[in-house]
Amino acid sequence: EKQVAFVAGMPIHECLVPRGLFDLGLGSIVVSRKMPNDHIGFAIFLVDVFCLGVKSCLFAALPRGEYERKLGDLRQAEGLEPIQPACAVKLVQNAAAYAQDLGLSPHWEYATIKKIFGDINPALCPQEFKLGKDGKPRYISGPHETMADSEMIIDILNKKLGPGGFDYMMKVDLQDE
Repeated sequence: EKQVAFVAGMPIHECLVPRGLFDLGLGSIVVSRKMPNDHIGFAIFLVDVFCLGVKSCLFAALPRGEYERKLGDLRQAEGLEPIQPACAVKLVQNAAAYAQDLGLSPHWEYATIKKIFGDINPALCPQEFKLGKDGKPRYISGPHETMADSEMIIDILNKKLGPGGFDYMMKVDLQDE
């Protein structure tokens, strides 16, 4: 936690967002800052813009070369492109707030890791982000969610929005076939 607070005062290195985030609904948003001794402190927020908000997040500080290697795979996999720091923060915060309005909490480490935003002002972002899909939340169960997790999320959405107030897609286990 102290390290996140320390890094939050450093200059921005880069902020990245997946090219197809609003098509796929899920992607990694990166906020990184330059540290002394050619290190980069960074946070990666796995954000579901359709429903769940901040699904996971992590913070690390690495030598620049190691940071570049680690991010190289992510850049490739998700087509990461630069985004204004204010817009990266606004997007992460809006997604977290959208999910919370639905009754869904962000990842347990979000409160600590979001401190990397420091003095970045999301109000300076001119972009507007439309969360949800086709005007309503769309829950898509992920590979790490159990059937119980999915049922709990659908139950929360049903209580909040009523049947038909949201869309969902669940994975089906066909191993019994």
